[in-house]
Amino acid sequence: MQTFLPYADFRASAEVLDDRRLGKQRVETLQVMRALTLPGYGWQHHPVTAMWRGYRPALMAYQEATCRVWLDRGHVDTCLEKTLLDLGRVPEDLAAYERGDVPIPPWNDDEALHASHRSKLVQKAPEHYRALFPDAPDDLDYVWPGTPDAPGTRDAPGAPHAPGSTAAAVTPPGSTAHRRGA
Repeated sequence: MQTFLPYADFRASAEVLDDRRLGKQRVETLQVMRALTLPGYGWQHHPVTAMWRGYRPALMAYQEATCRVWLDRGHVDTCLEKTLLDLGRVPEDLAAYERGDVPIPPWNDDEALHASHRSKLVQKAPEHYRALFPDAPDDLDYVWPGTPDAPGTRDAPGAPHAPGSTAAAVTPPGSTAHRRGA
C-alpha cells in the first residue's frame, strides 16, 4: 500500500510509473481515501493513511493525476469518480478541491521522501526504473511522514482538518493536476 511520489509534482510522479504500478496507484489511492472518509474502513492505521491525514483534497489531486495519465495511456478508469464520491463524504473538502483550494502536505517538499520512493521503485522493477533514476540507491526504506492523531484530527466526515492543513494552497511546480478537469 503506497502512493508513489518519486517527484513533488503529482503528474510527473504518475507519468514516470510503469503501467503495473500506475494501475495499482489508482486502486490504492481509492482505498486511502476511503480510510480517510469512512469510519471503520480498513487501513486506518497504515502509514500511507497517516501521511495523507488532513490532506484529502491533495490526495484527490494525486488521484486525478494518476487516473488522467492512466486514461492518456489508453486504459479504462473506474477509480477517479469513485474517489471523488468518497471525497464528497466530507463536503467542505470536496468544495475546496473543486475550487482548486488544495493545500499540499508539507512533507511533499521533503527530498528524502521522494528519494525513498525512487529507491523503492528501483527495487521493485529495476528493468524499468534504473534508467529513469540512475543515481537512486536501491536499498532505502520508505520515509513515512505523518503525525499521530491529535484531538480534533480524525478523518471522519465532518471532522476538522489536521493542524496546519488550513495553510494557503500550494501548487506543485508546473502542476495543474489539482484543478478538476485538468
